[in-house]
Amino acid sequence: MLRHYARSSWLAVVLCASLACMALPGSVATSAEARVVVAGAARVPAGDTLVNQSITTPFDVTLKPSDPAALSQFLRTLYDPSSGNYHHYLSTATFARRFGASAARVSALRRYFAGFGVSVGSLSKGRVVLHLRGTNEQIASAFATPVVTVRTASGVLAAQFRSAATLPARIASSVAGVSGLSTVVTPSTNIVHPRTGAVTTPSTCPSAGNSLGTTPNELGGYTVQQQALLYGFGNAWSKGDTGVGQTIAAYELASYDPADLAVFLSCYSLSPSISSVNVDGGPTTLLDEEATLDVEEAAALAPGAAIEVYQGPNSASGPTDVYQRIADDNTATIVSTSWGTCESDPSGDVAAEQPIFEQMAAQGQTVLSASGDNGSSDCYGITNNLPAVDDPASQPFVTGVGGLTVSNINPLTETVWNSGRSASTPGAGGGGASSLWSRPAWQVAPGITASETQRMVPDLSTMADPATGFIEYYTGTASGKCTRNCGSSGWGSIGGTSIGAPLVSALVATAAQSCGVSRLGFINPSLYAMASTGFNDVTTGSNDLFNVGEYSAGVGYDMASGLGSPKPDAFIAGLCPAVFDATKSSFSVSSNKVAILGPGSTISATLHDTADRPLTNAQLQITAVPSGNAVGGRLMINNDRTSTQSSGNAISSVTTDATGTATFTVTTTETGPVAVQIAFNNKTIYSTTINFTAAAPNKAPGRPSIAKLSAIVGGFVLVAKAPSSNGGVAISSYQYSINAGASWTTIPRGSTSVRVTRLVKGRRYSVVVRALNAIGASAASTAKSIVTRT
Repeated sequence: MLRHYARSSWLAVVLCASLACMALPGSVATSAEARVVVAGAARVPAGDTLVNQSITTPFDVTLKPSDPAALSQFLRTLYDPSSGNYHHYLSTATFARRFGASAARVSALRRYFAGFGVSVGSLSKGRVVLHLRGTNEQIASAFATPVVTVRTASGVLAAQFRSAATLPARIASSVAGVSGLSTVVTPSTNIVHPRTGAVTTPSTCPSAGNSLGTTPNELGGYTVQQQALLYGFGNAWSKGDTGVGQTIAAYELASYDPADLAVFLSCYSLSPSISSVNVDGGPTTLLDEEATLDVEEAAALAPGAAIEVYQGPNSASGPTDVYQRIADDNTATIVSTSWGTCESDPSGDVAAEQPIFEQMAAQGQTVLSASGDNGSSDCYGITNNLPAVDDPASQPFVTGVGGLTVSNINPLTETVWNSGRSASTPGAGGGGASSLWSRPAWQVAPGITASETQRMVPDLSTMADPATGFIEYYTGTASGKCTRNCGSSGWGSIGGTSIGAPLVSALVATAAQSCGVSRLGFINPSLYAMASTGFNDVTTGSNDLFNVGEYSAGVGYDMASGLGSPKPDAFIAGLCPAVFDATKSSFSVSSNKVAILGPGSTISATLHDTADRPLTNAQLQITAVPSGNAVGGRLMINNDRTSTQSSGNAISSVTTDATGTATFTVTTTETGPVAVQIAFNNKTIYSTTINFTAAAPNKAPGRPSIAKLSAIVGGFVLVAKAPSSNGGVAISSYQYSINAGASWTTIPRGSTSVRVTRLVKGRRYSVVVRALNAIGASAASTAKSIVTRT
């Protein structure tokens, strides 16, 4: 679905004199203690008004980890296949104990806010979010900034900072962000309309239209069966992989329609497990299409997975609290969100979310987010049309899903979704470079250059164009809300990048069961590791909806389509953690006895898993340890000087290719044995010993031969073949003779062939060649005769 902001231009906030814009107590305002900005403030949008009324508002303060560096290192090793910590996820209690805010810092925050009369509520189980509630006056005093009351266009009253909020430096050092007070603008969905019991797999649903074609059906989109063909669900279902054992949390800020959902599932003969969790009292809005679509999509494509709908109010701290509850409950293995907002609006909430996503990553929860539907200008309707990306898709521990137009499944025909501004339902797949987050170490793939230093989105893309979208069932009549098909069948195509979040969530659930693991966790390192094998590269189209010059698709990664679209079967297999099987793998050594100062010994490792599939993109740790006389020499792996350690050992890493093979060389400058070990997932899987001997004395090259000798008019064409030995020194040139070696003519340097002319026509010549190096010339080759042509 498309992120549809529908926000009008901003109104300047009028002076606070006549409104509920609370002044600060003199003792706070004049305090000499240094203060630090912890949250920003947005303008009040057109259609909203300021009112002279104080209200009580809930808000959140998100806390920094007790040891940010240790958490960062833990997360790095958690998703590094070569680490012994790989996929050793934490429980919520363990995360709280190891990385949650310390008791001293939490106590200091509690005392501080209580001192201003703010009601201090509970601390989240992960010790990440502190819940508070206060009046405009109390909040204004605590944050040293005026607080205004805004009546939104819908009639709801909400509190908002008038300017940047600050806290004393000693308190701010514990705070990652503040949510619920920076803006009254709430996250929106990414949805757009086109113009017009036992675990089972989906049966055909005639009401959704024809499922047999490879192009959008008569309802303008694709059915569940067509999606299954496009993204590889069908093959997984045939093996019994439907997401059993997985739980998908659908993040919602509105209620889904259970009646419409029941019709949809019944048509496909499905009865998945679906439950709801109300956060902060649950949604305050009527039944919503976004939530209904999200559940329909995930439940149909991963019918074996349990669906938990986490739903909260789309106001104040509700959006943050829903994420926090999903993290603390830690029952969901996968989190799907189709809600978001421009990365820079509000400035405080983005920072407040980040520690929660870190907690989810540490616990092994996969988070998928729609990347937005305003193309490269995600802040359209909020600030300006300049390039901007969507939150939370751009978060470092979230997977951003972009949008494509899929006009045919077979042959696959897809391009970046961009309807253009003149369309009745304009939209384009969100993507671009973050203005907040640096490029993570795992974001490396063909198409990404060193000059790109910011986090880039999307990570991958799926169908999103409403003209080639997903066939949903939604009437809206249960709530009195009807946007189309009122009183009609309710079946029709829906679009936007919101399709992608639940779709990829279903792929992850299916993959987890196929891989035989309880959780796949943060998948981005796996996605970029299979950049060349797991995706259909999308090379056409642009998401430049507002003509700002960004971004076009191209070969490899690009900020219009990401890595591309999931390739059936290969994508699911690529998500599986590598499980090495020694009996199905092989290793070879070119020689266990080689001379020093030469090309060394070449070792090749071909890794396969228990199903005899190649382990692609597997990182191997190589260690070479000298003994005897070899100690003190320069030992290198792949002739890389940086592999040489001060101890005399050599350490390096290599990665297997698409066939599961990695090859490397070992060289040294001293004689003696060298023990070589290959480790995978922190376990030694192969070892061998190479004996390095003294190099033979340098000498002239061996005898070359004539590979080709053909006649031409008044001459011949000669090609020399290199000797089996160069004598230990590189061959510098070749020479030929036509008078039994009485005189020699040099073949041009760097070449082994020569065209000889100006000889007597029709005459027989006896030709020999020799090779030269810095030591001298080789013996002459065996002679060959040639008669020049007349």
